[in-house]
Amino acid sequence: MKNVALVGIGPHSKRIYLPYFKKHKVNLALVIDLNSQKETIKNYLQENGFKNTRIFTIDDLHKDDDYLPNEIYSNLLAVCNTLEITHLIISTEPKGHFMYLEFALKNNINVLTDKPITVTKNMTSLKSIEKVRKQYYDILELAKHSKGACKVMCQRQYHKGYEKIKEVLTNTVDQYQMPITNIDIFHSDGAWEMPHDLLKENHPYCYGYGKLFHSGYHFIDLLSDFIKINDSLGGNKSIVSGEVFSKVFTPNDEINILNIEDYKRLFKNQEIPNYYEINSKPTFDKFGEKDYHGLLTFYNKNGFTITTANLNLLHNGVSRRSWIESKDFYKSNGRIRHERINIEIGHLLNIQVHSYQSKEICDRTDDEEQIGGLEHFDIYFFNNPLIDKEPFKEMHLGDMYSTKEKKEFQGYNELSREIFLTNFLNNKDCKGDIRDQALAIEILYSCAKGIHNHYYHKNKVEKIEVRNDYTYRFIAKKLKRYSNPVDKNLEKIDIKGNIHYKDLYTFYNFLKFIPEKNIYEVFISFDDTRDVAGSLLDKTFKNKYFAILYYKILEYLLENKGISYLERLIEKTN
Repeated sequence: MKNVALVGIGPHSKRIYLPYFKKHKVNLALVIDLNSQKETIKNYLQENGFKNTRIFTIDDLHKDDDYLPNEIYSNLLAVCNTLEITHLIISTEPKGHFMYLEFALKNNINVLTDKPITVTKNMTSLKSIEKVRKQYYDILELAKHSKGACKVMCQRQYHKGYEKIKEVLTNTVDQYQMPITNIDIFHSDGAWEMPHDLLKENHPYCYGYGKLFHSGYHFIDLLSDFIKINDSLGGNKSIVSGEVFSKVFTPNDEINILNIEDYKRLFKNQEIPNYYEINSKPTFDKFGEKDYHGLLTFYNKNGFTITTANLNLLHNGVSRRSWIESKDFYKSNGRIRHERINIEIGHLLNIQVHSYQSKEICDRTDDEEQIGGLEHFDIYFFNNPLIDKEPFKEMHLGDMYSTKEKKEFQGYNELSREIFLTNFLNNKDCKGDIRDQALAIEILYSCAKGIHNHYYHKNKVEKIEVRNDYTYRFIAKKLKRYSNPVDKNLEKIDIKGNIHYKDLYTFYNFLKFIPEKNIYEVFISFDDTRDVAGSLLDKTFKNKYFAILYYKILEYLLENKGISYLERLIEKTN
């Protein structure tokens, strides 16, 4: 039995997590929220069939704390122990993420957090931006010593369209030894949030974060995955550094193109909120950005360009909102999505994604996969004859899913979340591991500094730390080709085994006895959460003494050598 605790019952939880729990009969044992929401949550849980769910609340004064106060921490831990909580899902406002991540990992509870991983107040300040980066590496250190898994809900990791694109890109890069040369990402939420909306607590602008730390994080995550595909290439084709030049469109910019009088004119037949009478010339200094634009360049060790990328991430895009009175800010305020991706592998391959909505979720019909439909998502492949004689191929996302999968679902992104949740709750080594987010965090950090530069009138390029001990995490697939185990069908008896955490990678050292052949097998298995490379440096021995000696040699290498040394040794040995 999985006993789940859910932090935060807001619009996202009500739309994603609670329906999933009901559908899959997951035991929602505990809900954690604020004192001010207790009665509302109690009524909601009762009305929706969660009659046995316990409620634990904290004082609203602590909602943005970095750490749970000692007394609250102790009380919550006692409740979690009593209810035997195994999994915790964080769906609160992002400023509260860190304290619950810290709580879960210190107490060996499997934890899944919504994106962004963390934020803090005053996100246009360099101090806050630095703090968010530090919090990520603090979480990595906690995860390294925790028995609980830590995952980040980036549902496009399980989106079959993007899985297919990554598969084609990976195979093409590996086979033709040509890196991805250009990535162009455009996304618009179509979220028209008006001046009187900007002080809201749900996806707030008033704390200095906007599009980049909202839905923009999904595309930072996507960009980092594309960049990491190039990691299979060495030499002068290997990316070792990067930089980004950022521009933003702010609420202060927007009020100059759509002022208070414009709002009164556009909505003259509706009841205008008092805000527009009281605030004739509002200002939104240091508020979060509406749109983020980034030009990124990634270089090899000699300073030559390998990959360029463009990020065009918009809140200020076409919307269905035609009313001035605010509605729910999650999905029911006229929000529609436009998503376009363009990827080039030099002259060999161009992949394009086109996904355009023209209506809200509440207008769903039986046919939503055409242009303008809620589930429109088409992939175009343009091929050079050297890699495919067929110059053009087209794939529709709906064709990648079975009728059963599409029968009862809220959308393909939501179905991806469902797969993610299922893997997380069943303790599968699923995608979205916290350890795989390092490059995304470094890109995000440099982009955020670009927003800071805008507000402080600095016109400068920011460096991206592409390579550190944590960002290079895409080598298991490359090393897998060196895996050469003794027949897997043979019975193998474990003699010795040990786990080593090295440079945030996980290595397993094994000594096994194979009775049918009367031999001992010694090898390393390597896991970076994306794949598993087993039976590396594999050797067999008839003599147990020599097998143990070789096992100790591997132990020494794992304890005293870094991943780069082991990688070179594996390649050289094979």
